[in-house]
Amino acid sequence: MDLETLCLIFGRSLQYDMLDFVDSLHGQQFGDDQQVALKLSQAGLIVVDDRLQFKLTKKGQVIHDDYTAQLLPLKYLAVSSRVDVNRFAQRFVFASQIVSEYSYANHKYYPQSLGYYDDQLLKHWFIANKQQNLPKQFHDLLTGFLSRLDNDQRAEVFVQSLIGHHFSGMTEDQLADSLKTRPTIIEIQWLQLYGMLLLLIQKHPQPNPFMQLTAGLEKPIISNSAKKTFELYRQQTVPSIDQFPYQSLIQPKTFQQLALTQPDDVANWAFDQAAEEVPGLSFFEFRLFQIYRSKTAHDD
Repeated sequence: MDLETLCLIFGRSLQYDMLDFVDSLHGQQFGDDQQVALKLSQAGLIVVDDRLQFKLTKKGQVIHDDYTAQLLPLKYLAVSSRVDVNRFAQRFVFASQIVSEYSYANHKYYPQSLGYYDDQLLKHWFIANKQQNLPKQFHDLLTGFLSRLDNDQRAEVFVQSLIGHHFSGMTEDQLADSLKTRPTIIEIQWLQLYGMLLLLIQKHPQPNPFMQLTAGLEKPIISNSAKKTFELYRQQTVPSIDQFPYQSLIQPKTFQQLALTQPDDVANWAFDQAAEEVPGLSFFEFRLFQIYRSKTAHDD
């Protein structure tokens, strides 16, 4: 990741108060932005300008509100920006199958595609806890979690993600068809539900046999590529930098012109407006200045 890309991602996230959600949908394929926007526009759901900025139409807002109503509060999606919730879900589903079959004295189960590390983690977890009345503890955890949802449909969505004795659950496509929604909504619901479950496990009183299922899932605050980019920049400039060097990445004359022309509400300042006042202004410099002024506004 180059420095310009890093700054633009951070700028967009800061501007729209979305920093808590960066990387929360890692691995999801959304398709080409322009093609997706075109399809939504043709369906009458959005209006798009020549800079690919879009606004929901009334029809689009109705569908947006309908989908949003099916989801949990967004804070449970934000968990995925800090922790690998998808990997936790894979572990938990496999653990549920192991415990379920064990409760029926059945030592055979359908194998699932897990990495070597997760496979070994689950084996050690089961061996260490199987004599501690694990089926009852698992049952109590699930009962407590599902009761917290206070929503039968969401409870059903979660249960259908599991595998157990003579029970194989549903795929997102099957469940979406059953509930008359879209598979993407089911995928996001699962991500939120497992994020909620992970938080519950982390708050579970000791002794807690389920904490091991959350081991090693923390994500770095910034990606390795972003960290390397910033470290390389530091090595080439001043090693003692302790804050992001916004001003040194903007030409002094450009910075001065931006400072003189900036509006009071810099967060909603459009690039086209700034470019009319500052000849030769790049979008990169404009975005950096926006981030800098947004973070230092309280100092004025």
